[in-house]
Amino acid sequence: MMRPGSWPSLILLYLYGVVATSLVTQSVPVIADMAKQFALGSAASGWVISVPSLVTAIAAVFGGWLIDRVGDKRVIFAGSLFALAGNVIVFFSHTGGVLFTGRLVEGVGYLSLTVGAVTMMMRTTSGPRRAVALGVWASHTAVGVGLTLTIIAPLAGHGQAWRWAFGGHAVLMALLAIAAVFLPGRTENDAPARKLADIWAVLKSLPPYRVALASGFSAFIQTGIMNALTVYLTASFGVSVKTAAGVGTIAEVFVVVGSLSAGYLLKAGVRARRIGVTAGVITLAGGVALYLPATGFAGACVAVCVFSLGIGTVNGLIWTFVPGAAPSTETLGATSGLVSQATYLGVLLGPPAIFASFFDGGWVIRLVLVIVAVVLQVVLLPFAAAARTRAARTPEPSV
Repeated sequence: MMRPGSWPSLILLYLYGVVATSLVTQSVPVIADMAKQFALGSAASGWVISVPSLVTAIAAVFGGWLIDRVGDKRVIFAGSLFALAGNVIVFFSHTGGVLFTGRLVEGVGYLSLTVGAVTMMMRTTSGPRRAVALGVWASHTAVGVGLTLTIIAPLAGHGQAWRWAFGGHAVLMALLAIAAVFLPGRTENDAPARKLADIWAVLKSLPPYRVALASGFSAFIQTGIMNALTVYLTASFGVSVKTAAGVGTIAEVFVVVGSLSAGYLLKAGVRARRIGVTAGVITLAGGVALYLPATGFAGACVAVCVFSLGIGTVNGLIWTFVPGAAPSTETLGATSGLVSQATYLGVLLGPPAIFASFFDGGWVIRLVLVIVAVVLQVVLLPFAAAARTRAARTPEPSV
């Protein structure tokens, strides 16, 4: 059994987040092959990709409450099995109905793993270690997307080879299901009986909404810009798809760097407000410069990397606010569920909003979206409440 809050435990939880992210993106490189196999149109193909994240966007608060009730370790184990089962269903699917069923089951696993892992991080850490761990956690999406696209891309265009995107993932989920046994459990004192009405304790409290909305706006503009980046660069500057995709990959590295920096800056004693405002200004500068008509290709590459560094730092900072926003320790799961729900609503809405602005003069709309989203993601954070929490915090025990 791993010690609660130990780095091996936190690294394993981070791996659950990375691998859970691939449940969504594993279909992206091979979606054309899947569409050909099942005679899917553009809309249906889009839903094949989105179904797992849609489950989280709809049911994350309830999933978080379930974690509070039965325990994060159990939910992570169950989520691993759901993800394993969903992968197997998709691997052997021969009709569109079975395919969508498998993706729906994967969505249950995705919800369980992402909310369960971050809840255990918050439950088993405190003080500077919690800040660093949650800052690192904020990078799991960028890392998961980058690794998945790199690993699965070679399968594209090879007929039935797309199935191994799911078959290989099934093997990985089986290993992680076994690894869940070694995660730290809860004591009886940590796991009081919870009632469904306890969700109301979170829903009637203002701080969880502020953090959730901040995360939602951050996800909205980040996923909108990054998902549309290849199309934007190729259409605006005439570069190849490969070149444009390479720029996006480099930009994701800056997202990870920013996410990692947030926790370490807090640990070093930098005030959260200063981190948030500075990162917000960096994000705003990069996002605005990216879409200005006068910006050339080289400038756009620099701008998107600057934007990525800023947005990664903001994301890392946002997740460090989640424990303090929870009404109580017993509602950490429901609170992280609410934040996850808002985040994935942003993920769902961001790309369509940016793509819809791709017309003559649409750059003005993109600038407005960047400015509004970036300002709101910083302004909404409860800095004053976080400062009071830090002032009252006791020193973290060594682990």
